[in-house]
Amino acid sequence: MTATMPRETRTVNGAKGASGKAGGGGDDEAGAAGKGKGKKLSPKMLIIAVVAVLGLGYGGYTMFLAPPPKPAPPAGGDIVALDPTTLNLADGHYLKIGLGIQLLKGGKATSPTFQVSQAQELTINEFSDRTVSSLSTNAARVKLQKELLAKIKKAYPDEVYALFVTQFVTQ
Repeated sequence: MTATMPRETRTVNGAKGASGKAGGGGDDEAGAAGKGKGKKLSPKMLIIAVVAVLGLGYGGYTMFLAPPPKPAPPAGGDIVALDPTTLNLADGHYLKIGLGIQLLKGGKATSPTFQVSQAQELTINEFSDRTVSSLSTNAARVKLQKELLAKIKKAYPDEVYALFVTQFVTQ
């Protein structure tokens, strides 16, 4: 048996070598060895990277792209009781009416600072000079109460939440 030795071919000036590529064949082994030694991410690091990217994406969405949250609906706060008022009705009759005005929670007015004089005037103007028959049905009273609430809300913007009739007596 005769042993044959591998033959080494060197090239000069870009001539083809034993590997058949220009630039020499000795570099092929080093290039192949370098490709196999690249770092790979472990599954644990891959999961951490994915979670971090998702977290950053969610944070960016909520900070810049998400619509702003809707404001909370208004809520009722303190109730200011108006003293019962006796009013003249048509045909010599009388109406005694008492009201409670519920203020907006967190609004401009609080129960100690709420000025009731304009609300009392609006109440007098709304119910005076009506006939007893026009005030005798529940539907009529509810309609007048809604109209009065609208006028009071207009007179006290961002202060009034609701209106309660606490006393209603005709004579």
